[in-house]
Amino acid sequence: MRTELLTYLTASLTGSIQTSQELPWQEGTNPLYMKNARRVYLDEPYTEQDTLFPTLGSLQINSRTTVVRWFLTMDAKNRNTDLDSALTILGSAKDITTITGVYTRLFDYTITIDNDRVIYEGQYRFANLA
Repeated sequence: MRTELLTYLTASLTGSIQTSQELPWQEGTNPLYMKNARRVYLDEPYTEQDTLFPTLGSLQINSRTTVVRWFLTMDAKNRNTDLDSALTILGSAKDITTITGVYTRLFDYTITIDNDRVIYEGQYRFANLA
């Protein structure tokens, strides 16, 4: 799912905020997304599995949720002119048609301020039956 999201975001983010093909790895105590502002980093997906419907016996209907985290760092002193449109594009990526077989598509993010940087951290959550 990371590949599909990255393809969509790379084609859609055409302003000063763009995607990075790299993973948001960390060198020492400084994450890469903190070092390179105005770049959207997508992490490797991971999955969570929950029981959706328990039944009698050993049969269960499970829900498998794939989570892809993303990161974006901006300058806190000067608001970027295309930040709102970039956040809209990031949110609309959950609805791309190349991700199939899911019954739930969720997108959310949080904002934190660290010194002179605004850090957007979010995640895409796609659930299917397992």
